[in-house]
Amino acid sequence: MSVKYKLLKYHGHFSTRSDFRAVTIENQVVGIDRIGKNIQSASSLTQSDVIAVVAALKEEISFQLMSGNAVHLPGIGYFTLSVKGKLYQDPRSGHYRLRDPEARTVKFRPDTEMMEAILHTEFENVTYRQGVSSIPTYKEIDEAIERLGTDRPFFSVDDLRLSLNLSQANAYRIAARLVEEGKIKNIGKGRSKLYVLGGHDAK
Repeated sequence: MSVKYKLLKYHGHFSTRSDFRAVTIENQVVGIDRIGKNIQSASSLTQSDVIAVVAALKEEISFQLMSGNAVHLPGIGYFTLSVKGKLYQDPRSGHYRLRDPEARTVKFRPDTEMMEAILHTEFENVTYRQGVSSIPTYKEIDEAIERLGTDRPFFSVDDLRLSLNLSQANAYRIAARLVEEGKIKNIGKGRSKLYVLGGHDAK
């Protein structure tokens, strides 16, 4: 059993050489049902017990983070909250603050015990089975979505991935950024994400 990884090539604007970074390729997303069954077979807890504990743990962690606390689960790691918002300067006091601050993400830092548990993970390089992926420039991304938006009524993340030779994770990140910038629009429903160029609707 091994974890597959792929090398991504990045062409920096100010770099005289090509740099690579390694990204892991997930086999699948393991859900609470499978985790519950595995824990049930290794302990006195039932699958229902595990599901109930995880649900309660989520509520408790959320409450503590919203109360301004960090959460530490021994042997697992630390959970902390990060904030985002537009920087605003009060014209009267000159003080800076965030306008409409909101939670940006939950950060996780693993404990030493967690890192030691995965220390002997075996890795397998699968880069050259599909070719070396590149992290495209902004111009290459714009040209790709223009082609996709012109050639068909709508396109998917997989279309974007194949067009730019991206990893799946990078394709989703780039698609999310393009939506945020208004360059493309998601017309899909639920987890089925389908895109058109910004300001256009599917015919």
